[in-house]
Amino acid sequence: MAKHYDTILESRPQGFRAGGLVVRDGKILLMHQIVGDEEFYTIPGGTWEKGETLEETCKREVFEEFGINVKVGKLAFLLDTKTRIAFYFVCETDETDIKLGGPEKQRMNEKEQYHVEWLDLDQISKANFIPKPAKEGIIKFLSDQEQPTFFLTNNK
Repeated sequence: MAKHYDTILESRPQGFRAGGLVVRDGKILLMHQIVGDEEFYTIPGGTWEKGETLEETCKREVFEEFGINVKVGKLAFLLDTKTRIAFYFVCETDETDIKLGGPEKQRMNEKEQYHVEWLDLDQISKANFIPKPAKEGIIKFLSDQEQPTFFLTNNK
């Protein structure tokens, strides 16, 4: 069933992304990327496709990247960047067989690496994230997981 925001998404010139915050046992599930000399983390997710709800995009992208099914919960935060708006949802899974998949697995080579990683929550503040405000969003969300959805931007 389509959500009311489908019309808004279709009429925006900027792209959209949906991602999942999977937190378990004091760790968060992330994509650890090494591209050339740069090393950083990203929240699993990807581009919204016409006809999908953002929740469906989140579920599909987490499955493509990590091979797991997730239950998509509340919208934790939105992040507006110069290239697109990202919607990050709280996700749950009981699955433990988590492995790299999708385009990341196909693109992986010596100079472009992707690794599925559970990062300790206390390591987040030291880690490099792309986009950079994603780290702030994770830290703020984890400080009070019951808080209302919030908005971040790096468009100044």
